[in-house]
Amino acid sequence: METKKHRRISGEFRDELKFGKLKTLLDCVLEDDSLCLELRGKAVNIYYRGGSLFKINDKNDKNDKYNITFDTRYDKDKKLNPNPDVEEAVKSIPFYKQAMDKWFHEHPKYEREFQQIILRENNNSGKISRATDYYIVDIEYQDTENSSRFDMVAFKWPSNGAARKNTNALSLALIEVKYGDNAVGGNAGIKKHLDDLKSFIDDKEKLKEFKEDMEQVFKQKCKLGLMDGLQGHQFEVSLSDDEPEVIFIFANHDPESKKINNILSDINISDYPFKILAAQSSFMGYGLYMDNMIEIKDFINMLSK
Repeated sequence: METKKHRRISGEFRDELKFGKLKTLLDCVLEDDSLCLELRGKAVNIYYRGGSLFKINDKNDKNDKYNITFDTRYDKDKKLNPNPDVEEAVKSIPFYKQAMDKWFHEHPKYEREFQQIILRENNNSGKISRATDYYIVDIEYQDTENSSRFDMVAFKWPSNGAARKNTNALSLALIEVKYGDNAVGGNAGIKKHLDDLKSFIDDKEKLKEFKEDMEQVFKQKCKLGLMDGLQGHQFEVSLSDDEPEVIFIFANHDPESKKINNILSDINISDYPFKILAAQSSFMGYGLYMDNMIEIKDFINMLSK
């Protein structure tokens, strides 16, 4: 079986970002904590507040240039160039950001913005990131065959000295973010997400290929300097054969609401053969730590008290 979508980019595209014509755009990301760059196979996206600031398309048979696009829906006043060259894109980032700020004020996307903050805290926050136990490898992944989607794909890599030196025993974590209690039901609800995940994980060939792709994405992001403390490294990381962890992040849950508890209590957790966890914050931070992960059954009991 061949997966229809890979996230890793070509070596030529990676080198163009690291050393070539696109280097100034990568430098903007590395020097601006409000931006993150994600690999999209035939493209890369630079995100701001969870929205795509620029999409940079790889060269192809029809176009021998790296094409940059800005989503015009963010440009209410229609004054910005939707296809800037590299120089204009770099110079005009503040204006593109301002347009997106205005759009997000009227059309807030808190969940995606929150995801980007989680990514920054665990990947690019100095000593804090190096002390957390998860690296965020990808965001907003969607499988084209069974429509399962993951808000974030992470590598669990314990931060204690001996484990952090071992690059051959990382494990996969698939993370779903629910921002506010109203996000837990409906068509994108918890049970549907678990059913989709089960379908994805049960397909061992697909899962194997997905793991291999994510290993390459991690390696490329390290080389591009997108992982704090791992800049420039070419880790030959490998994921273990363990079943992936599934982690729910229930952001800004209202303690007085029974909605999450009621939904979880109606789900037969034993139907799912993988470990399901709920993440707790380390007081008010966004770092993901093994010790703050709660088994979902214990989480349900905690909500019931």
